Amino acid sequence: MSTGTMLVAFRNPLRPPLLLSFVLLILPSFVTLSTSSPSNDTAHLHGVNMDDYNDDDDISPSPATKPVPPAAKQCNYDLCKEQQPSCQQIAAATGCSCPGMRGPHEVPEPPQLRWLSLEGSDRVVVHWCAPTSTVTHYLVQVEGQKEVLEAGEKSRKIGLGKVASGAEVCVLAVNKVGVSSKEKHSCTHFQPESSESGLALRLGIIGGVVALLVVLTLALLLWRSRTRRKTLARTETGGAEGVL
Repeated sequence: MSTGTMLVAFRNPLRPPLLLSFVLLILPSFVTLSTSSPSNDTAHLHGVNMDDYNDDDDISPSPATKPVPPAAKQCNYDLCKEQQPSCQQIAAATGCSCPGMRGPHEVPEPPQLRWLSLEGSDRVVVHWCAPTSTVTHYLVQVEGQKEVLEAGEKSRKIGLGKVASGAEVCVLAVNKVGVSSKEKHSCTHFQPESSESGLALRLGIIGGVVALLVVLTLALLLWRSRTRRKTLARTETGGAEGVL
């Protein structure tokens, strides 16, 4: 075998390692291209650019919350006070509220009859409290009397004159819709004994309070008088010892 032939035979075995080296060089680039993000490829296939998508675009602004106005203060309205404006009039003037008050388009509730008092020897006076309703005036019915007495919306008492013992007295509330019904708490029977005893009880309580105040005043004056006497006696004793 010649020298040229031997050189060719010797060079041929070196070709496979060179080819293998070339494959190893280009293989990482091919793997990198094939393992790119499928989501981006899919997005490009559908004509969507993922770079233009902003997560903030999906957040819609929350609607502005309106401040809750404070609840209106309840009106200073006494159902039993004489010559007081109606709760609606007080609310219109001050901006307060009248919770539980029935409007002018409803029949009023019955008033609350408080008591019958005997003023003088034969004058009976009825006292009541207004209902939680719109009232234009009141009617007072006395058993045995044909005349029905009328009182204004601000009234809480009215004189009945002479009333027979045991007669029923009822107070009714009236507005444009109708008249309240007669209920147990809006009617009572006149009993002269109970009225006189109630008046005597009130007079007795007032007399007792006055007597107690008088006793306390006398006791205070007596204590001050004794204290002054003791002070004067000590002063005189001290002066006498100084002279001696």
